[in-house]
Amino acid sequence: MAADSQAEIAASVAALQELGPGYDQALAEGLVERISAEIDKRIAAEIDNRVTAEVDSRILVQLDRYAGCRHQRRRARRMIRAERRAIRAERADRSGRQSVVLAFGSMLVALSVTAIVLKGSPGFAAILLMALIWVIVGIINVAYAMRKHPQ
Repeated sequence: MAADSQAEIAASVAALQELGPGYDQALAEGLVERISAEIDKRIAAEIDNRVTAEVDSRILVQLDRYAGCRHQRRRARRMIRAERRAIRAERADRSGRQSVVLAFGSMLVALSVTAIVLKGSPGFAAILLMALIWVIVGIINVAYAMRKHPQ
């Protein structure tokens, strides 16, 4: 189980100890739901992998049966790999666009807040507030850009 799931379980046990025996059923149901969701996610991923492998092998068997040529099998494998690379590139491109939209959107918000703060009172406190806003926007953008992308 992932560290997050283990932390959730530990938190549920701690909550059970704090709340007492009256909440046993509710906490147990919540724990069972989280565990079953994790199991469902793993099963779905395994089924997807097996179906993909089965489909790929059936395509190659059919090519062997009808074409029978080694060079055509190689070409089919290359086409399958190229299709998978295209799908991964499309996902990465979509994620890149989201990062750019977030960056420009957050900068626009920070610029408008900066204009409001400086127009109201351009003192030392206003400049510190403006700097804090820009630091927060920068941290959010860096954290979003460095997150792990789903496959």
